[in-house]
Amino acid sequence: MKKSLKCGISLVLIMQLIGCANTSTAVETATPEPTASPTEVAEVESTPETDYKTGTPWLNIDLDGVVTEDMPTDVKDNFALFVNKDKILNTNIPEGYSYGGTIMDAMYNNNVDLKNMFVNGKAESHDAKLALDFYNLLMDWDTRNKIGVEPLKQAIDTVEAISSLDELSTYLGEVPTADQLYSPLRYGVTEDLVDSNRMIIAISTSSLLLEDSAEYSNLTEYGALKKDAYTTLASKMLVKLGYSEQEAKQKIDHCLEYETLLAPSISSNEESQKPSYISTINNHYTREEFISAIGNLPLLTSLEKAFGLPEADDYVIYEPKHIEQLNKLYTEDNLTLMKDYMIVHGAISYANLLDRECYEWYNDAKNATTGSTGILDDETAFSSMTASVLGWPVGRLYTETYLKQEDKDRISAIIDEALETYHQILNDADFLSEETKARAIEKLEAIDKRVLFPDNWDKYSYADLNIKSVEEGGTLWEAMHNIQLDTTKREVQKYYEPNDKEKWILPPHIVNCFYNPTSNSIYIMGAFARDGIYNSSMSDEEVYAKAGAVIGHEISHAFDSSGSQFDKDGNMANWWEEKDKQAFLEKNQKLEDYYNAMHPWEGQNFYGSIMTGEACADMAGIKCMLLIAKTKENFDYDTFFKAYADIWATKDTLPRAYQRINDVHPMPYLRVNATLQQYDDFLEFYGIKEGDNMYLAPEDRVNIW
Repeated sequence: MKKSLKCGISLVLIMQLIGCANTSTAVETATPEPTASPTEVAEVESTPETDYKTGTPWLNIDLDGVVTEDMPTDVKDNFALFVNKDKILNTNIPEGYSYGGTIMDAMYNNNVDLKNMFVNGKAESHDAKLALDFYNLLMDWDTRNKIGVEPLKQAIDTVEAISSLDELSTYLGEVPTADQLYSPLRYGVTEDLVDSNRMIIAISTSSLLLEDSAEYSNLTEYGALKKDAYTTLASKMLVKLGYSEQEAKQKIDHCLEYETLLAPSISSNEESQKPSYISTINNHYTREEFISAIGNLPLLTSLEKAFGLPEADDYVIYEPKHIEQLNKLYTEDNLTLMKDYMIVHGAISYANLLDRECYEWYNDAKNATTGSTGILDDETAFSSMTASVLGWPVGRLYTETYLKQEDKDRISAIIDEALETYHQILNDADFLSEETKARAIEKLEAIDKRVLFPDNWDKYSYADLNIKSVEEGGTLWEAMHNIQLDTTKREVQKYYEPNDKEKWILPPHIVNCFYNPTSNSIYIMGAFARDGIYNSSMSDEEVYAKAGAVIGHEISHAFDSSGSQFDKDGNMANWWEEKDKQAFLEKNQKLEDYYNAMHPWEGQNFYGSIMTGEACADMAGIKCMLLIAKTKENFDYDTFFKAYADIWATKDTLPRAYQRINDVHPMPYLRVNATLQQYDDFLEFYGIKEGDNMYLAPEDRVNIW
């Protein structure tokens, strides 16, 4: 059995292209021979003890321990601290989580809602029964402990028995993907970026243990932390699966050696999150060109026999250099390295689906990489896992249990108000010609709004999926296998049909919002519009500051450094006049430089090159709401600005802070301070003037829209 690694390609691509309101990753030169052994990858230079209270131009108040009781606050010095100090001091990071604050409160409460839904749930439909049965299989520790690691051992033994490259090719190419342990070959069905009405077969890059290819040439402190956590988990799992400690170490070394050879051919996290990355991945190949490009790799047979896709005339390879390197390494000499790569990744991937001991080891690794502590209670952890694995059955049950039409109507009205306001924002953009403005407004008017939950559930049925319940003698391993078979079937079926742009890509219980450029649509998810982010009792000022700013943020993604590469129909196309595009890029560069000049603590940089889309959207979202505020009588700006700051009140563990540094979103405290200082409405309301830390001169402002 194999986890759904290939089937997520479409969603992974979309998440690379879009900007989300909330955070919950081609080398041109030839691949060099490694100059160090795999274990030397872990060598990281020692540095003096870091002082995390040295952030510029503001302290990173999100990091646990930075804010103290005796720390003075001044509205003109650090607005985020001025508003959120008490909340930060009174926030405890919940056990099992890596941060706390307003967004985490929403996520935590959502997990409580999901938990209550399962603990007290009744199966009144086929899909609801699927979700409840899967949840109960997760909770069935008696069976899970009795079975232990045996199903995984059988899958690993099959890989161990492979004794030649031909046998490996047969395994990867002909064994159904649901029955494979793990594969370096990753692919799926996704939208054609140029013609988003059609689906296409896309080839992605291999997974890496350290997640970011840059770590293999320059291991960071956070990379070393991840390496230690994952190799510790792998070692424990492999020993439990019957290997000696020395054999386990050798397999992990082989895995890292293989990944070290692969890494230079895979774009780093920073490279793949730059807006320019989008244009580099649309590499089309005819069937003949594709066969030539893949060389000896059993990729074509894997697509057609193992996965079940038909012969095609058009393929996309995201990173051709990676396929070239995979093919170069696909030799008898590297057979052991490739097998051990598969075994190590398989051992890690399935740990949380086995017995209690493996599950707790998996949780230890999660804690080490995120900074969380303890372990979630089973009901919370497994209701959340069920919601992830069976998203749409859970999403419908969640909608019927918690979401209200009147909230959908209110938020829809705010979206309409924001869309109308964007006409003014675009028309006021003095760097655009009338021709580009007209096309921008045409795109604006074509944006589709998707609010809280779908109106029609017919497209989201899981009627063809069946799993055995605990009472019927079912096991979690068997259920996951059936789900993978069903997922593969759905993925293949997508290829035969036109792209259904009206179909939602994520279910309503996700605490997030986003823009999808290939359908030119914004999503305000049901679970996001709850609790401290939105509720029906909030004042208009609070709603505009929180849900409204997010709505404006998502609309802006249609016109940011990534979304602007797609037209009103969701196709990757240049709809800009050349001089306008150049002016836009110059503004983006100024925005990038602005964030590059900031530091969460001394010696630690941000990556402004990946943050322009999200930062632009934050600023445009606030601008949109400020324009709406001018139309409201007696609008309370103090409530508005403080409510906006509150949504980003955060307390992070240090590993979580490192994750944010590598994220396309600015850190939460920057989403407050750096955003608000762009606007005279904010500066004038609080009397902020030149010389104050919150002041930014008009010529230095970087708000693109």
